Amino acid sequence: MAANKTSKWMSWAKLFAIYSGILAALVIFVMFQNVFIPLIIAMIFVYLLNPLADWFESFGIRRTLAVILIFAGSFVLVLGFIFFFQSQITGEFNTLKRQAPVYAAKLKQGLLDGANALEKNFSFIPKGDLRKLIEEKSSAFPDFLAKKMPDILAWTMGLITSGIVTVFAVFFFLKDGRKMRKSLIKIVPNKYFETFLVLLFEVDQSIGAYIRGQIIDGAVVGLLSIAGLYLIGLKYGLFIGALSGAFNIVPYLGPVAAMVPAVLVATAEHHDALLAFKAVGVLALVQLIDNAVVSPLALGKSVDIHPLIVILILPIGGMLMGVWGMLLAVPLYCSLTVTFEILYKGIIKYGNWEA
Repeated sequence: MAANKTSKWMSWAKLFAIYSGILAALVIFVMFQNVFIPLIIAMIFVYLLNPLADWFESFGIRRTLAVILIFAGSFVLVLGFIFFFQSQITGEFNTLKRQAPVYAAKLKQGLLDGANALEKNFSFIPKGDLRKLIEEKSSAFPDFLAKKMPDILAWTMGLITSGIVTVFAVFFFLKDGRKMRKSLIKIVPNKYFETFLVLLFEVDQSIGAYIRGQIIDGAVVGLLSIAGLYLIGLKYGLFIGALSGAFNIVPYLGPVAAMVPAVLVATAEHHDALLAFKAVGVLALVQLIDNAVVSPLALGKSVDIHPLIVILILPIGGMLMGVWGMLLAVPLYCSLTVTFEILYKGIIKYGNWEA
């Protein structure tokens, strides 16, 4: 009896040690996120492209050649997209560049009008102080931008470097992913083998289904948004629709954020409040279609968590890692949930990890 009790306590201690190790790894990941982010982005593309590589292999094509074909095809698709939408992209970009000073002046005037209204309605606000502050900050912005230019250039160079690292990581993960997995499995002791295989499979399935589903979901939302915004005649419909699809990756918060540029363009460029309501209506309708039809088909049961949990973990991810934290919060939560559940079953419930 005492031996059984001791064995149970040892199992719990073992589980606690493993959980602590996982949490410590997460802390290290957050501390050195700039190093790991390109690899995480690469893994996202690997999960997306891996089924395509497997499909090529089913026709007898070697893995390396399959990966080269995927890279070549992706390059051709990007070039085709640029060529097909070149005139539209160039036109909207030139218009935006030309109108940027106008938008800046309108923003400044809007802030000044708001300051006047506040000073008029609230007597405790000193007269002229808000206007003076707005004038000073707007005048100092070019100098501020010039001072920040080295930081902007450094950030741009870092982004380019991360992009190159990501491309190479995608290639080698996609080509040698199976070898890496086999090498990892070989070092696992026999008594942990079954639990480890189940854990690897379940985490792989959960993350893979989520990433592929979100990419498909975002693409459909982006296309529907672009079509809807063009139908109502909103300028920059291509950019705003694409942003809507990209923002849709962040649950709940993304769709709301996508409405902001649409409203700004409708009011600042078109001077039409009704068009702003139409733009919000279009994006809201797209979200309704997405929630009712697209998302259930694309994601299925890959993310079966309560919306309240999503709302709670998103700001935590944003606080720790910014935008990337918000993007990774849901898949990371899902993978940790699967990991903790399988380890508990393997060590405590079924005792597969007995000493």
